[in-house]
Amino acid sequence: MTRNDVAKLAGTSPAVVSYVINNGPRPVSESARQRVLAAVAELGYRPNAVARSLRARRSWTIGVIASDSAGGTSPFFGQFTRACEEVAWQRGYSVLLGNSAEDPARAESYLRSFLERQVDGLVLMRVPVAAERAEEMRRVPVVTIDHQAPPFFSRLAVDDEEGGYQATRHLLEHGHRRIGFVAGPLDVTPIELRAAGWRRALREAGAEPGPLAEGALSLEGGYDVAYRLLSSGPRPTALFASIDDQAIGAMRAAADLGLRVPQDVAVAGFDGAREAAYTVPGLTTISQPIDAMARHATETLVGAIESDVGDPLTKIFSATLVTRGSCGCPEPRLRQG
Repeated sequence: MTRNDVAKLAGTSPAVVSYVINNGPRPVSESARQRVLAAVAELGYRPNAVARSLRARRSWTIGVIASDSAGGTSPFFGQFTRACEEVAWQRGYSVLLGNSAEDPARAESYLRSFLERQVDGLVLMRVPVAAERAEEMRRVPVVTIDHQAPPFFSRLAVDDEEGGYQATRHLLEHGHRRIGFVAGPLDVTPIELRAAGWRRALREAGAEPGPLAEGALSLEGGYDVAYRLLSSGPRPTALFASIDDQAIGAMRAAADLGLRVPQDVAVAGFDGAREAAYTVPGLTTISQPIDAMARHATETLVGAIESDVGDPLTKIFSATLVTRGSCGCPEPRLRQG
């Protein structure tokens, strides 16, 4: 089955078939495009991907590497990568996905593998890159989701410190003065910045910071840290968790200790994961625009791939406080009537 067979059935030239399949470089009338697509479907024609790549000098693939210490269970990473894949598919690219699990050796292995496969670009989600490797990657467009990156990478991040400040200030407005922080590892930049926002809000209110304890960025980690904080005195009357999974784990720890949320201990998280709306009570959280960030990252990368020019971009997204019952705010209904 050849392109000529498709052209013959569609009543067009082989060049028009090529324009339709490859989305250019010349425009094609809608009627001709529909005839070509119908012919492709009827004949079961499949373009030669290798030949297409050689002509375009592209592999039509994007590598996405996440750094999810929770083993791929974090709602942020799952939602982000799904949105990346959707945009990439719409633009004609396939996605190779790897999870470094906070392991530098594993991250380096994925980088090496993806570059050897000649991916057209990379999205790195909180994946540190050694200076020598970064220099080797200058030929490949890269978008990082992090606060720290080489100057020749495009960089996206959320304002983590402001988000931590908003969450803590809201708990203070509910009258809490002893607000604990269920932290992830503080050597992770976003967690460190969220802790800085927590401290700033307490300092402005004249409240003592603490208690703080570090744990894994997971449901289990949140449960373990909150259990320790809530079972030793003086007990905090509110908890701010560095991610929503930890906050959900904290709510379960409170229940196991016979404490009511929010009457005995208020809880707030950070991420804006979809699951936050379905806890009982619903989880108050700092919502990151996850889908918008993923779309922007992928569109930025594809734009850099297809233009072969352009300076690296930096964009910091704002986070939004979403109030629900876990902090003491009125509980919204998911469905009316």
